[in-house]
Amino acid sequence: MTQNNNRNRDGNRNRSRRRRKPSKSKAPQKKQTASPTDPFAKDSPPRKPVKKHIPKRYGVVFYDSHQAAKDDQSQLLEKAKEFDQLNIVIKAEGPMDDPELLQYGKLYAGAAWHLIHERRVEEGWYNEPR
Repeated sequence: MTQNNNRNRDGNRNRSRRRRKPSKSKAPQKKQTASPTDPFAKDSPPRKPVKKHIPKRYGVVFYDSHQAAKDDQSQLLEKAKEFDQLNIVIKAEGPMDDPELLQYGKLYAGAAWHLIHERRVEEGWYNEPR
């Protein structure tokens, strides 16, 4: 009986463990360009100019309810003119996207926001431009 050279002692076929060679086709390769995060690369795009931070003056007013804030719109208008951004803080829970109040500044509603802005006042956060 002749033995087949492709089989081992157990009768299983031998498998080649060599890796395949890459094909010899001349497929177009991608041109390697520099990473956009590499500032010293020759092919990197021009950098955007860094914007200089302009400090904003912030103001804050507190109200217990949305209705109290809406009733006091004349004062909100005066305060909004004094600051770059007026933070309107309402202690009662409610919507923070009320267009009547958003025209004067940013609206924060809820006990947690009230506490945050009270602490900012205590720390002097509103005293200087940021």
